[in-house]
Amino acid sequence: MFALRTAAARAMPSLAMRAAVIPKAMVSPAFTARAVSVSALRSFSNSRFVANKADTELISVIDNEITHEEEQGEDVPDYITNYLKTSPFQITDKPGSDEVVMTRKFGNEDIKIVFSVSDINSGDDEEELDMEDDLEDGQQQPNQSLSASGDDEEEDSDDLESLTFPVRCLITISKPNAGSISIDSIAQDGSFIVESISNIKDSALASASTAEADWEKRGLYSGPPFAELDENLQISFEKYLEERQINGDLANFVPNYVFHKDQVEYTHWLKDLKGFVSSK
Repeated sequence: MFALRTAAARAMPSLAMRAAVIPKAMVSPAFTARAVSVSALRSFSNSRFVANKADTELISVIDNEITHEEEQGEDVPDYITNYLKTSPFQITDKPGSDEVVMTRKFGNEDIKIVFSVSDINSGDDEEELDMEDDLEDGQQQPNQSLSASGDDEEEDSDDLESLTFPVRCLITISKPNAGSISIDSIAQDGSFIVESISNIKDSALASASTAEADWEKRGLYSGPPFAELDENLQISFEKYLEERQINGDLANFVPNYVFHKDQVEYTHWLKDLKGFVSSK
């Protein structure tokens, strides 16, 4: 490409002199086409140079961000591992997926809780910054636990409980030959806020995650808003959930796990983005 530009530049003076003495009708159209081609080549070359410079700058910025995130560490914090050691729930967390699934058996019941990492964006920005600082401080305490006992441990537990933001959870409880109930709730401030309860007679429909199934479930009657139910009914249902360990410990665990997973996924996302930008 460089040789072509040089040859064209050398040819321009002599061609200009010839054009001055040759009648316009005799000027070859090929000259005009070649001149446009040289201009286009110069423009393309300049654009490519700018693009490569922008790529280099972007990769450098991404590298800095990856370094910062890796300094925070991807190890699972103690407050998460401690909860999972004593919890009856099994967690399914697929790398790269936005959703997290927790499951357990309770007698003849299958219980499933689904929540999304994207809910971390629903919290107030200032509260999230405070949460990040507190969590980083908490990670430096090796024996921190959600189920702490004693004065000092209770203080740690209180600090952890304050690190919350609303996370929407879909709780499904299924029984053989009896269908399911689907509970829309929000985990926040150490408790589950139940919004509505739907009766789903088809257990397969309750557990399906397709767009068609979701649309069909939306068409089902979800009962009155939970907050408008009789107070005794509300209290009894909350005890029903607590017996299945859908309780304050789990309500604290969910947003803290979302926070941890978001950090891990963000680091992997940065690395994938860098790989794409730097690829030839």
